[in-house]
Amino acid sequence: MNRREFFRTLGFFSIGLSLYVIYKNLTYLSRPPSKRIFLSTEELKRFGRLYLGDEFILIKKDNDFSVYSRRCPHLGCKLNYDPVEELITCPCHKSKFNLDGKYLEGPAKRDLNRLSFDVKDTGLQIDL
Repeated sequence: MNRREFFRTLGFFSIGLSLYVIYKNLTYLSRPPSKRIFLSTEELKRFGRLYLGDEFILIKKDNDFSVYSRRCPHLGCKLNYDPVEELITCPCHKSKFNLDGKYLEGPAKRDLNRLSFDVKDTGLQIDL
């Protein structure tokens, strides 16, 4: 490979890398709008202390609510509830969290992601 071919290859590589970086930044900025889920007051009464939705974990304490993402902060596996230990656990890598969303052990190294929600007269609206 001579000098001219080397610099041409380097130029094509640089252009390709620049286009990739621009593409990744544009797709990040154009995320779809957040999704909302509404749970009526009747539904909330049927749940016990904890409810596992497809994308969220709802925990009731007296008349207060906490809502967390059901995705593990480590690699995004879908979390489960262990009723024996009363912990939220990751089936993939065995991270454990208490019912306050606090990290206890495993590779996750941080607490569960909180989701915002609004308490309405007719129920609870969760922003995913």
